[in-house]
Amino acid sequence: MCPLATRIQSGAKCGSRHVSGEQGVGLHVPTGVWVGTIVLAFSAGVVNASGYLGFEHQALSHLTGTTSLGAVATGQGQWSLAGHLAGVVASYTGGALLAGLVLRSRTLSWGYAALLTLQTVLLLISAQALMHDHTWGGCFAAAACGLQNAMTTYASGSAIRSTHLTGFFTDVGLLLGQSTRGLQIPWRRLSLGCLVLGAFILGGVIAAWVFPHVGFAILLLPAGCSAALGAVLAAYLCLNTQMGSRHSQDDPSTKEPL
Repeated sequence: MCPLATRIQSGAKCGSRHVSGEQGVGLHVPTGVWVGTIVLAFSAGVVNASGYLGFEHQALSHLTGTTSLGAVATGQGQWSLAGHLAGVVASYTGGALLAGLVLRSRTLSWGYAALLTLQTVLLLISAQALMHDHTWGGCFAAAACGLQNAMTTYASGSAIRSTHLTGFFTDVGLLLGQSTRGLQIPWRRLSLGCLVLGAFILGGVIAAWVFPHVGFAILLLPAGCSAALGAVLAAYLCLNTQMGSRHSQDDPSTKEPL
């Protein structure tokens, strides 16, 4: 979730018209997007914990630590490690790039369904590769996370991040600081963010329990989550299309005169 300094500022006043804090922090995001984001945050928690447990003890769902490790490796002349970490960073960025190429609107569409399907494929490839000790499989997991985070960021108008929590904790501190000055805390936004936090933590806890028994096969779980979300979205879009077509047929204004 992005820092809210400018949004809270504009939420307090917008010209001469007062805007509530709830309106100023992106709560126009549809319920379906929030539900999907919570599921995807759980998936990211599983993927990231799996990286720490088995993939060179590295994060896969965000890049701050990976970038720092790459800088250290470069400074120490560990070129192989630096190149490996650069590959993870490039893969994450590439996943986000794919989302940018596909998405045209924040409205849920077939583009999102296609990207969820692609995310599933990336995670399946990653699981298969890492199960056979191919470290390049981590790049596919990072690409899946980059794609996921770009999707939720775009769909929410940059109000939501689903693969890392730095922004959420920034928001918490910022909102608490603002509340001490008498500004209203957007409790609904904060509670939804807590759900994303809880889902991410739950994913990490489950990974810690399961990884010692099944290894990187645990990545089949987040792959299944993205596949399920893609299927639900596809069914929703098909239903909407059918209802829209039926409405057009029943609307007298759309019928040609005799």
